Amino acid sequence: MVFRFHTFLFADLVGFTSFTVRHGDERAADLAVCFQERVCALAATHGCHVVKTIGDAVMVRSDNGDAAIELGQAILALAAEVALPRVRVGLDTGPAAERNGDWFGSTVNTASRVSAAASAGELLMTERTREACAGVSRAELRERGVHELAGLPAHTLYGQ
Repeated sequence: MVFRFHTFLFADLVGFTSFTVRHGDERAADLAVCFQERVCALAATHGCHVVKTIGDAVMVRSDNGDAAIELGQAILALAAEVALPRVRVGLDTGPAAERNGDWFGSTVNTASRVSAAASAGELLMTERTREACAGVSRAELRERGVHELAGLPAHTLYGQ
């Protein structure tokens, strides 16, 4: 069996729960939908595919690690440009299983956990994603230490 590698990106709005408490459900829903729509548009321009949205989070798949990293950078820039709450982004690269338009596996789980480990305004990626990128200068990627990821082995993470 031949395994095809994919890069998965998770991005979410930091502090969305407290935003909802402060501003109400309607305003929070509008904010989440605005974020989702803008990320969907950015993903299309970067050749990436939005797998699904989950509340204030977006899951994206790409066959190109560089494109996924560039999308992550664009998402962080977008948050600053349009006065969205700060965003965090996490990526992992590896094999995954597709079923009914959704994706499953350790790579997907790891990307989600890496996103959760990121701080507001930060893009983090695994070593597998760092190794998969060609166009993004590795000199721009700094080691951010070893992180314990819930339910997974510890990973060395990299960011800009």
